[in-house]
Amino acid sequence: MTAMSTSGRNRGPPFPLKGLPHAGLPPAIHEPHFGRGLGTFRPHPVLLEEKREIQYRIDPRQLPSHPATMEERLAAQNQNIQGLLADNQRLAATHVALKHELEAAQHELQWMTHFADSLHVEKDMQRRELHEKSLKLEADLRKVEAMHGELHHIFADIRTLVM
Repeated sequence: MTAMSTSGRNRGPPFPLKGLPHAGLPPAIHEPHFGRGLGTFRPHPVLLEEKREIQYRIDPRQLPSHPATMEERLAAQNQNIQGLLADNQRLAATHVALKHELEAAQHELQWMTHFADSLHVEKDMQRRELHEKSLKLEADLRKVEAMHGELHHIFADIRTLVM
């Protein structure tokens, strides 16, 4: 049995294509001339195992897995893929929901900023009006104080005239 990586891929030696020598391995054993074109000639299984051992340098205990084992691996990989797809769909849905929440929060922030700016403008206008009013009242107060001083002067003149 070959080692499995965490991604579930088989990392064993790749099998060569028919008729092509495998990179890094000695060339295949020559096929006998008498076996070609004479119908279905199948070599004995022991010879096939020896050929595999020589060609792939595989220990007979590490021959390719049985089809049922491979089907189990494929089923496990398929189950893993289905789980990853479900996780991906959940993450995509969460991403979309978070994106909508972010847009709503940005819209609310924009509205609040606009509202705060309008409040600042209104407060600035009120401050300006109050400042102008206070300047006018100070000017009026100075006039009243000047008139008050004149009035005292007039009262003093009247007292001197009456006495």
